[in-house]
Parts: sequence; C-alpha cells; structure tokens
Amino acid sequence: MAQMKLGELLVRAKVLQESQVKAALAEQHRWGGKLGETLVRMGLVTEDLLILALSRQLGLPTVPLEGVEEVPASVKAKIPADTAREMCVLPLQLRDDGRTLVVVMSDPLNLQVQDDLQALTGCRLQVGLAGRTAILRALARIYSGQAVPEAGADPMRVVDAQGRPMLEAPELVRAGAAPPAGARPAIASGAPTTGATGNASELLHAVEDLQRREATALKAMVELLIEKGAFTRDEFLVKVRR
Repeated sequence: MAQMKLGELLVRAKVLQESQVKAALAEQHRWGGKLGETLVRMGLVTEDLLILALSRQLGLPTVPLEGVEEVPASVKAKIPADTAREMCVLPLQLRDDGRTLVVVMSDPLNLQVQDDLQALTGCRLQVGLAGRTAILRALARIYSGQAVPEAGADPMRVVDAQGRPMLEAPELVRAGAAPPAGARPAIASGAPTTGATGNASELLHAVEDLQRREATALKAMVELLIEKGAFTRDEFLVKVRR
C-alpha cells in the first residue's frame, strides 16, 4: 500500500486547507525538518490536534503518557535510549509471548521507521499515537539515567538564542513547586512570568513561546543574509544538517 502523505490526510480530515499545506511544504523545503513539526511551529495545528486527526484517519488509538512512569526493563531493552529518542518512539509492552511490541509514535506515516523498528526488535508492532513532546518527556522519565534529555532542551540549561539562561530556577519546572526564599523564577528577555505559585506547565509554555518567537526572528535574519548574498540557502542547509 502506498504511503499516505500527512498534508493530504489533514486536508481530508478538514483540519487544514490546501493553501495552508502548501505554505507549510514551502517552509519545510526552505528549512528542512518534518512536515508535522513545521505545521506545529507555524501555528497551523497543535500537537494534540495533529495526533487526533491522525488517530481518526488511520484508526489508531491515542495513548495518554502523563501517568506512565515505568516500563519493564525487558521492554526498554528492545529499543536503546538514543534510538528511541532519535525515532521519537516509546516501547510500552510486550505481548504474544514477546512476539509483539506495543510502541507509541508521533509519526505513524513514517513506514521506514516502522520497518527499522521491526528489524531492530524482531517483533511485530502494535502502534499507538502521542505527540512528540509527550513522547520525549516520557522517554526522559522512563529511561532515567540513560542520557535521554527532556523535550526541547536539557531542563538544567534553558537558554535563549544568545545563550543566556532563560530560567533562574529551572528545578521549579520539574518539581512544580514554589521557589525557595530569595529565588526568582523569572524568564529573561521580556517573557511573561507565572509568579511564585505559578503552575509549572504555564512556565514551560512561556518558554516554548519565547523559543518560537526567537526561531521566527532567526529565520528572518537568515533570509535577509541569503538575499544579501552572504551565503546561499544550500550552504546554510549543509551547515545545519551536519
């Protein structure tokens, strides 16, 4: 069966219009990366909406990962930590006397990843869906101590485009606790703060919003440099893909 394209699927599901998909494809061609990530970065869909559309169109179940804290060692051993993060997949369970592996993916349309996983694990796959961010956070919890950082960046070092620390009390993001006396859980560069008793998820959303805005500014600067002849787009893509 031919592999279905994500853009076509989202148009069929009436999540996006063709013009929006074309704009996202142009953005993907310009900067590289996966189409789903490009759509989220452009604000055309949220991760949750993307996963819901995939679930309905492909008939695959969504898997809430917030409460998943542990996975049996025999299951984790099927996919090493670095491979799980690179592919953005989470092994959850072995079934049928170890012949079937239940995995959670953010991109079930990537048949190459599924083929590679079957070759790696020697198992048939039973696929569930979750957002990329949710999977990376779950990987950080479940592969604790095996060098799988949390989504986006090392939670101990969240910085802006100039390398400046953006959180002065990053442990609060993990713990969701009020800051100790004298600590200031503020976000630099003019981003909004949540206050001493603010919710950790709100703080994280503020960081992600700041990162998106800085990424937009960086892309605009690169486009200007390309127009001015400082370097070509191909030269830029070669550098960032190393």
